Amino acid sequence: MARLLVLLALSGCGDDLLLPSSGEPSLIEVVGGNGQTGTVGQPLSVPLEVEVTDPAGRPVPGVEVVFIAPPGAELTPNDTVRTGSNGRATVNYTLATVSGQQTIEARAKPVVPSTSLTTTFSQTAEPESATGLMMAAGDEQIGDVQTALADSLAVKAVDRFGNGVPGIEVTWEASGGAVSPATVATGADGRAATERTLGGRPGSYPTEASATDLEGSPVKFTATGIAPPSPQIVVVTQPSARAAAGVAFARQPVLQLQDAAGAPLARADVTVTVQVASGGGSLGGATTAKSNDDGVVRFTNLSIHGTPGDRTLIFAASDFTSALSSDIDLRAGPPVASASTASVPATGTAGISTAITVQLVDAFGTPVEGQADDIAVSITGANPASALAITGRGDGSYSASYTPIHAGSDQVDVRVGGTPVGGSPFTSLVAAGPADPSTTTVVFSRSGFFNSTLGVLVTTLDAQGNPLGRGGDLVQVQMSGGELRTAVDQGNGTYTDSFFAGFGAVAVAILVNGIPIAGSPFTT
Repeated sequence: MARLLVLLALSGCGDDLLLPSSGEPSLIEVVGGNGQTGTVGQPLSVPLEVEVTDPAGRPVPGVEVVFIAPPGAELTPNDTVRTGSNGRATVNYTLATVSGQQTIEARAKPVVPSTSLTTTFSQTAEPESATGLMMAAGDEQIGDVQTALADSLAVKAVDRFGNGVPGIEVTWEASGGAVSPATVATGADGRAATERTLGGRPGSYPTEASATDLEGSPVKFTATGIAPPSPQIVVVTQPSARAAAGVAFARQPVLQLQDAAGAPLARADVTVTVQVASGGGSLGGATTAKSNDDGVVRFTNLSIHGTPGDRTLIFAASDFTSALSSDIDLRAGPPVASASTASVPATGTAGISTAITVQLVDAFGTPVEGQADDIAVSITGANPASALAITGRGDGSYSASYTPIHAGSDQVDVRVGGTPVGGSPFTSLVAAGPADPSTTTVVFSRSGFFNSTLGVLVTTLDAQGNPLGRGGDLVQVQMSGGELRTAVDQGNGTYTDSFFAGFGAVAVAILVNGIPIAGSPFTT
């Protein structure tokens, strides 16, 4: 039939076709050794055999036949053989070392060129027994935690030529997460694959593939788990860039929930918590707020408690990427009377300024400057006064003063923001100043008439006219230019002396600490 088809095909080719003559090769056909299965690198059990015939179907002897094999295969005795008396040519074939289908072509040398003088053999080469296990695919992948990697992990069981060997059982072992399946046999291509699911924490995830008695086993894979993109919190209105400790921000923060792609996320009732991220201290006001239907979160009365310095805030919610605020320059808060202090001398002296010191601090112990107007100092008692002038001295310290005139008890009231500081009012006992000759007084008394005695009573006063009420000064009396005598100190601010004055007026000089008192000398 094949021979008939060839002749029919040739007959339709026109007048110029040159056909083989009787006895010349017209057709080559496979007559033996086709469709065999063997092991790579091994000879096939049945030789490859072709037959060459002429147009009449008779065998043609002596025709040169060339066998063309794939790389690595062997043809014996060689690749060119002449047909025998039976028109047949035979070669032995050793399979190439690559498994799979192998095609061998046989070509008869024509007298007249013809496609019918070429034929092919097809053989199947199977791998040898497996000797090794090697990595095939899926190493060093990066994926989201708690998800399967994009590509399966795969190994390949191979023979000594590197051909895949089917039917080899491979066991997979995961460190963290899971594999599925955990045991799988290699397929026709020698590969075995599994799906790798990562665990819940970011980091490295090793996996091993093992096969019994194979070189290279276990094959080690590494994957890296990363946190998946998550929705985020974005600060759309920053809190005030400058704030006073303990005082609610003039501009309160506003946040927007966003999805992983950065688009606004309309999700209600997401609780966002804020705390100090850097700089220390704590927050005042409501530190949690919930999103509205548009995913907007508003804080209303946040403040920072602490000492001056830069702060940042962090806003966080479950399953959302947190957000940081811009820097906030925290300064001292308003002065607090209960934390501020005042110093008032327990004693004062008439005519000498009494200094009052006030130290303003905020609720967190920070000195407060520039707040003199918050301080009010007033005096009741012997020397009443109000609205004393307040002067700032730096570092939260302020001063005021008054000069008492009258000896006695003063009550010094110190207030900050209208509230008394601790210990207010303070008592200051004002004593008389030093004896002043210009205000000191004297009283004379006579007893008798012709042989009278003159009594002298000197009362020392300070410059403001306050009785000293104490002794210790030098009071001297001189009568009519006579001897300068020291009066007797009574210890209560009075001094006494007496003279025989006789009849008539006498001149008496009174000196206090060497200085004549006003009106001295006196004629009495």
